[in-house]
Amino acid sequence: MALQPLRAQMPVAERHAYFDHAAVAPIPNVAAERLRGYAEEFSRNGDKNWLESAKIVHQLRSGLAQLLGASESEVALVSNTTQGINLVAEGFPWKSGDNVVIPENEFPSNVVPWRNLQRLGVELRTLTVPADGALSLDALGQLIDSRTRIVALSWVGFSSGYRLDLSAAAELVHGRGALLFVDAIQGLGAFPLDVRACEIDFLAADGHKWLLGPEGAGVLFVRESLLELLTPLMLGWNSLADGGFDPRSTRLKTTAARYEGGSTNMPGMLAFEASLGLLLSLGTRRSDSPIATAILENVAILEESLKTAGFEVHLPVASENRSGILGVDWPGMEPFSARKHCLTNDVILSVRGGRLRVSTHAYNDRSDIDRLVAALATARILQSN
Repeated sequence: MALQPLRAQMPVAERHAYFDHAAVAPIPNVAAERLRGYAEEFSRNGDKNWLESAKIVHQLRSGLAQLLGASESEVALVSNTTQGINLVAEGFPWKSGDNVVIPENEFPSNVVPWRNLQRLGVELRTLTVPADGALSLDALGQLIDSRTRIVALSWVGFSSGYRLDLSAAAELVHGRGALLFVDAIQGLGAFPLDVRACEIDFLAADGHKWLLGPEGAGVLFVRESLLELLTPLMLGWNSLADGGFDPRSTRLKTTAARYEGGSTNMPGMLAFEASLGLLLSLGTRRSDSPIATAILENVAILEESLKTAGFEVHLPVASENRSGILGVDWPGMEPFSARKHCLTNDVILSVRGGRLRVSTHAYNDRSDIDRLVAALATARILQSN
């Protein structure tokens, strides 16, 4: 069931049945207006009113802290999830013989930075995960030992859509003496999260998926007690506590903002603030989030509609492990051909793991779902001829 106030903000819905939020989401009107306003302002006045933009970026930091249940001092603005992961991976005080544990089905951004630590003598341990993406905490625990420093997990699997119980994962990881890093990009904005309650140590996410922001604007969370643990990388004027213009200055900011280094992606961050503000106003932070409710209702309708039409649907069995992502296929399906057919009919989705990946947001409605099912039915007929 669509959240109508959000749908009214999404011009993409006027033409498309958009089910690709797990890849790159369209932006709402408020974000588009912010981008247009920035371009017009900067073309006419340059940086004359830069302080006004800086105030909005400060509001973004505050909004992200609210979204995460964190303090502003624990929030850094980054370009993407990968940057956030690397700031943790490269800044951590590793010793030869330490290890990192990850599931084998992680998105490459949550693999490559940890694997790159092998040059320092850090072992990368990978957990075998079944095809449905269900992560066994018991099996995970068997890989953690006294030399495990970080366990890096995705909140939601990018292909399977499996949503992890982060509180249970943190309890396991901390009980074994390790720290928990969370790649939250496939869940943040869709489902409420409290990093304090879940006892998350590090978290990174980009804004261009479920948060409906533009690419190039994301967030890194570092628990306050761990700020001094990480060696700041990519240091620059914006890392300094004294305003950043004195070349003799050596004192770094005492907050996570020290990791930001240089100039920010100002238009991207301004638009991100607009999208985030919209989602917060619609209750995405609430434990009974209407956004999460609408997404899960859409997933249930999609499951029923697709199965009724004879398609194979792949998603977690338990509702608490479901997200906005589900897989679709049929015997003999050629996924990229099917996706191309859907695109020509303005039905937007992706291919992951050899299946079509459908990812629904709270503004999708029954007409979108009907268009998706119809496009897939035609694609199946075309492929069978």
